[in-house]
Amino acid sequence: MLPSPPKSLGMLGDVLTSALKSTLGEANPLGLAAKNSVCLVLVDGLGLHNLKASAAHAGFLNSQPSTPASCYYPSTTSASIVSLATAKPPWETGFIGYQILERTSGSRMNLLSGWSSQEQAALFQPLETLSESATQAGVEFHVVAPAIYEYSGFSAATMRSATFHGHNDITQRFEKARSLLADKNKKIVYLYLPELDQCAHAQGWKSDRWLHLLEAVDSEMQNLNISLPKSAGVILTADHGVIDVQKNNHIYLDEYIAAEELDYVGGDTRGLFVYLKDSSSVSVYLERLAETIGDRCYIVTPEDLITAGYWGRGVRDHLLPEIIVLAKKEVALYHRDFAKPKSLEMVGHHGSISSNELSIPLIKIGF
Repeated sequence: MLPSPPKSLGMLGDVLTSALKSTLGEANPLGLAAKNSVCLVLVDGLGLHNLKASAAHAGFLNSQPSTPASCYYPSTTSASIVSLATAKPPWETGFIGYQILERTSGSRMNLLSGWSSQEQAALFQPLETLSESATQAGVEFHVVAPAIYEYSGFSAATMRSATFHGHNDITQRFEKARSLLADKNKKIVYLYLPELDQCAHAQGWKSDRWLHLLEAVDSEMQNLNISLPKSAGVILTADHGVIDVQKNNHIYLDEYIAAEELDYVGGDTRGLFVYLKDSSSVSVYLERLAETIGDRCYIVTPEDLITAGYWGRGVRDHLLPEIIVLAKKEVALYHRDFAKPKSLEMVGHHGSISSNELSIPLIKIGF
């Protein structure tokens, strides 16, 4: 049986819509005061646990009050940022995981970086984005992020109608955000920092490199606070937390389910989506996995997630796996016939329902 979800599950979906309503002088879910401009800083992979456990390296951020908040399940970038951008949950956006199988076409889809074009991504995610809503309401919407994301499919799914500012250096991104907040035009500034998540995957969130990056972000946030106009506010949050896993704690599903029995294995390394060729044998595989790895993982169906409260009704049926394997201990999950060899070298992982993955900081400055 799955544990109950946190009461703050999905609170990330309230952040950007609250920022926009703040600039419009309207009541909002986060209770933000009215501001002429709002800067939303999203630090990819900076879970609340990661931030608090690294307090010596982030003195400024840890000195600021943080409202208890959580992302949606799954605790992964593709699902979280689309929900942030639309104020809709994953079961409505279709972004239910990192990698999925689209049953109708048989397409194996990477929902973060696997888009063939911006048009493909926009068709998959047709809901109005808050960047579009802001533009229609007369509020400028700016994205400050690494240049590589400007014409990506994922940006087309999340930040349509936005003015993009590509800067590859963290300091340059903060400088651009400060310059945008300095003028009097009503605006939202979305400042995206992917570096900590990238480093965590490669080296772990406890590595010297990760801690150095956190120190840089902390310093830049302190500088942003010092220069912040009274007419502006800042929100810092994240899309999920990260857990480091040693190789001897890998679980390989290919030891329990052969590749020829599967159409695909997607999801994340702490939340595998198992797509069976024969859906009538679900109970057989549920029992097999529960007997072999049930002490370290939750073995569930999409219906179990809905019943427990992690998902709502309305998920597109043709995207759903038959079985979802969720890590409940510090393990990483793979099926080596479907996993890329490079992914087996990752140190930092996410995608499950643990507090360390779902809990995120929500720090409000200037409100």
